[in-house]
Amino acid sequence: MDGGDEGRRESVVLVVIVVLAVLAVSSLLVAFSYYCYIRSKVARQRKSLKRNATEEPERAAGDSAMVGGSGKGGSVGEMQAVVSERGVQVFTFKQLHSATGGFGKGNVVGHGSFGSVYRGVLPDGRKIAVKLMDRGGKQGVEEFKMEVDLLTRLRSPYLLGLLGYCSDSDHRLLVYEYMANGGLQEHLYPNGVRIRDLYRARSVCSVPDFRSNDC
Repeated sequence: MDGGDEGRRESVVLVVIVVLAVLAVSSLLVAFSYYCYIRSKVARQRKSLKRNATEEPERAAGDSAMVGGSGKGGSVGEMQAVVSERGVQVFTFKQLHSATGGFGKGNVVGHGSFGSVYRGVLPDGRKIAVKLMDRGGKQGVEEFKMEVDLLTRLRSPYLLGLLGYCSDSDHRLLVYEYMANGGLQEHLYPNGVRIRDLYRARSVCSVPDFRSNDC
């Protein structure tokens, strides 16, 4: 009897040990699976946050470009679509404010009918001329849109290249290569030609039935 009881006790102990071992292994597997799940979820959330952070500026730019109707919003939106196609640089007002020394009077190199021109230096050492458009009405907005549209298309040794633009809130600025000799207006529009005249000339030259090769 004692031998049988001893054997049963050993069997029970063995079964208990096996059950506990199985439960321990199962618990470890469950814990490991849960850890993997949490880690995967955190990784997906981080990836989603990064993607949203990247897409948000593009979405904002797209929304600005799609603004319709008359007035400032529609015109500047169309202008942003134009420049994005031609790869000119987009500056912030803060960048240009810093480059021109806060648009100080000592950096003024000229005045025009739609604003003043300031010389400046970018962080990479490039010298620039910044045309700060006056905050006047619809005509100024239309002129700004027209000028960006035209200057991104024109290629001429007699005209300065458009490096970029800024359209922060109510600020509208054009950034050109800086020419130390002569006024910016002289280099941009030789012989007194104005941007609206150039735009009209380009419109005429774009008519399909126009046979002349002068354009």
